[in-house]
Amino acid sequence: MNSNYAYILVDLFCLSGPFFLSFHKSVAFYKNFKALILGLLVMMLVYIPWDILFTYWGIWNFNENYTLSYRWMLLPIEEWLFFLAVPFACVFTFECVRYFKKSTPSQTFTRIATTIILAACVILMWTSGIFELWYTFSATALCLLLLLFHAYKKSPFLGYLLFAWLILLIPFFISNGILTGLHFYEYDLINTSKVDITEAIVRYNNQFNLGIRIWSVPIEDFFYGLAMVLLTVTPYEHFRLKWKSKTSL
Repeated sequence: MNSNYAYILVDLFCLSGPFFLSFHKSVAFYKNFKALILGLLVMMLVYIPWDILFTYWGIWNFNENYTLSYRWMLLPIEEWLFFLAVPFACVFTFECVRYFKKSTPSQTFTRIATTIILAACVILMWTSGIFELWYTFSATALCLLLLLFHAYKKSPFLGYLLFAWLILLIPFFISNGILTGLHFYEYDLINTSKVDITEAIVRYNNQFNLGIRIWSVPIEDFFYGLAMVLLTVTPYEHFRLKWKSKTSL
């Protein structure tokens, strides 16, 4: 198989199952596509410029051996698809958790999970030297702000989302592992040195991150991914509930 299809295959792997299951009568996620589109657009207004700037600054880049040749605004077409496929799969999982887990996750779980993640954000932001490690600082700062906002607002969906994120960690480390190191499973579980990974679809410049990796996945990706889902779900929930209330009148 042509190695240039590697990235797009990862995207399709993330998207295909959740998309087709969206039409199952149980969760019926397709009914929320309109709200999801708005959520994705809001997220992309932040993440796409961020991605373009970091690519331009050399904080990360895309391996031409594992991507298609077409680029738009410095990003391969697969990277654009990534911002549709991954959040789609994550919000679908969130809705499945909310549907099948009839009882709301306990306030204790939500409080503990939120506190742990907030504490980790603060520690990593401090360790990053604020503006010295740009990826570390930006990923943890955005995650911190979004979590603080929802903790302050006591958003009723936060417990469900954090519970879903725990479930998503398994596919997250598989898909992200492939993106950051095709043979990610061959690396140590935890790497604390700035490992130079050559067989990666997305290559990180270690001058801008902590150099802590789980297999091949930079620790910052955990916060980057969670913030991406939070930023998508925030407007998604707003419009979903708004339109649901109108149809129930």
